[in-house]
Amino acid sequence: MSQMNAIREQAAEWLIHFDTEGQADPAVDPAFREWLAQDPRHRRVFEQMQRLWTGAAPATSPSHLGRALGAMGLCLLIAVVGLQLPWQYWQADYRSAVGEVTTVELPDGSDITLNTNSAIDVDFGEDRRQIDLIRGEVLLNVKTDPDHPFTVTTRDGSAKALGTLYSVRRNDDHSLVTVYESRVRVTTGNGRESQVLEAGQRARLNDTTLHSGSAALRSTPDWSREQLIFNGAAIADVVSRLDEYHAGKLMLSDELVSSGKRFTGALPTRDTEAAISLLAGSLDLEIRGFPPHVVYLGSP
Repeated sequence: MSQMNAIREQAAEWLIHFDTEGQADPAVDPAFREWLAQDPRHRRVFEQMQRLWTGAAPATSPSHLGRALGAMGLCLLIAVVGLQLPWQYWQADYRSAVGEVTTVELPDGSDITLNTNSAIDVDFGEDRRQIDLIRGEVLLNVKTDPDHPFTVTTRDGSAKALGTLYSVRRNDDHSLVTVYESRVRVTTGNGRESQVLEAGQRARLNDTTLHSGSAALRSTPDWSREQLIFNGAAIADVVSRLDEYHAGKLMLSDELVSSGKRFTGALPTRDTEAAISLLAGSLDLEIRGFPPHVVYLGSP
């Protein structure tokens, strides 16, 4: 469990404690006040969770938490913390919207670029620099500091920087680590497999397995420059990738999936309506549906 997830679980336990004990004013509880003082994130996470679960109720302070949540609400609170439901995206330290690519400068001078619909938590301490990738993909330009290891963790494992530039993507059933400069050590979630990747290599890993190989890479991923570059790519692959940046839903007719049409060119990620028009014009496709919310590409 990452440190931020542990803090969220502790905050949930405090919420449950105050509801169970029926305490009038949690702010005067010595143990609770000590917990708040241990880390500035404790108060922030506790207040975020309190607002999240009492926002639809008239309660405005922890003393009214029991009436606002009830037993069912508390059970749901535990379930959300345990299952890591999408609310973590909204509570993350940094996040990007669909179609947005944004760069964050960290306190150590490192830069992190978040791809579309991504979220991270940042955990810097005296002996570590850790990024928890909650959702999506990040490109990391790491400031070298041998005394403070820089590591990205996901549900599937970790990627520890031994140099500067690499990316980590979290998919549904695996994570993908790509090295653009220097070296990165990747380790499976169970810690039993580990490998150092060189520049130009990529690894796919989950909790128990790790597979690596070479990859034809540019100096940085295309999405970090707010464009998607294709060279003879199948139309289904183009639409699938562009859909990640489209706020609505982008679909392709069955006949086009099996048509053999391929696309070569660059599409902008910040303006997907323009990208769809460029794609349709290049391959002689018809745009149907209810643009921009639902877009259906088919043959004329």
